[in-house]
Amino acid sequence: MKSRKQAIAATLLAGLLWGSSFVVIKVGLETIDPYWFAFLRFAVATVIAVSYAAATGRLRVVGALLRRPIVILFGVFNGLGFILQFKGQTMTTAGKAALFVNVSTIFVAIGSRFMFRERFGALKVVAVVAGMAGVFLVTTGGRLEIASRTQFVGDLIVLAGAVAWTFFILLDKKIVHGTEVDIRALTAAQVLLTTATALPAALLFAPHAFPAGDASWWAILYTAVFCTVIPFMLWTSGLRYISATVSSVILLVEILYAVALAAVLLGERLTTGGIVGGGLIAVAAYLATRGEVEMTAPGPDFVPE
Repeated sequence: MKSRKQAIAATLLAGLLWGSSFVVIKVGLETIDPYWFAFLRFAVATVIAVSYAAATGRLRVVGALLRRPIVILFGVFNGLGFILQFKGQTMTTAGKAALFVNVSTIFVAIGSRFMFRERFGALKVVAVVAGMAGVFLVTTGGRLEIASRTQFVGDLIVLAGAVAWTFFILLDKKIVHGTEVDIRALTAAQVLLTTATALPAALLFAPHAFPAGDASWWAILYTAVFCTVIPFMLWTSGLRYISATVSSVILLVEILYAVALAAVLLGERLTTGGIVGGGLIAVAAYLATRGEVEMTAPGPDFVPE
């Protein structure tokens, strides 16, 4: 099915763009407070997305979406996820942050079983297991190490962000399947609500830390455009034709890309275990696209694909 192939390609590209964010964020956090970084990233994205919505006559659609409780929750959970990721990355590495963010894959698989009545075929189970094993090997090289207290706390904070994104992913799936949704209008609503969620955190926890002239403003602009607006549109469009679980497994490729960029730009070393893990991630992505099963008969909360 052509639309399904396009959905897979769009999701894959979104994963690559999101994968680049971990390294850019790590570099940007050297000069930018994490709370203001999160807010400014989405403030810029909001200007872009809302301007586009206005230029294409979608502002009324955006307004209608902002009045829906499910959309509000959707944006708030996304904001919480980013606040926790940015704060956590000040204490842990880019590679480990990528690992813990993608633990949401397992949570989504479990949540989809209850929210969307998705059945698990054997290939999907193998894909999830292989994908998570690949993530572990890529980010750790297969070695279990006792982290410092600071890094351990950072890991837990990023992991809490993964929990927030689990709800975000499931709510997005419910929104796009519950009715016909204008993806670009939904993008504008999402980034606006994320910005509204991030601003109170910045004002509360870092009231005097607004970025100065020597801050890495390029990192804010890059993450706003190439790690927010564009990949969100690609990913949400893909969710029309593939399940939330399959989408999450495909997005594991962002781990491989994040680790590769970290090796080149931050000097992180790729181990043999990392190479093996990258192969597992590729296999998992392939199995996920081949192993999706049909949902049960549509209920009141969603429509057939």
